[in-house]
Amino acid sequence: MTREDYIKTLIKSHGYTLKDFAKLIHMPYTTLLSILNGSIGGAAMDNVLKICSALNIRIEELNQLTCEDTQSQASKKDADELDAHLLQLIRALPPEKRVALKILLAGR
Repeated sequence: MTREDYIKTLIKSHGYTLKDFAKLIHMPYTTLLSILNGSIGGAAMDNVLKICSALNIRIEELNQLTCEDTQSQASKKDADELDAHLLQLIRALPPEKRVALKILLAGR
């Protein structure tokens, strides 16, 4: 989950619409939308602080989400590379071994 998605989820879980939340923190709605649809990392610090304060979260929590998201993307890339490699190996099998593998994986 991205930081922006996390913030949107928190806002909704507190019972606010984005428009209501923007009013609550005295931020133009368009600014909030821009932050949450773009990158909170590029937002002005005072705006990030307003958001975090109203949601009772620390900026460190958002930073942790960035680290987790980066690790998740790296894991997905590794899995994609592994899948591609497995597909190459399966294609290289002789036809009778491919049939045997299909039967084995189907659990027949």
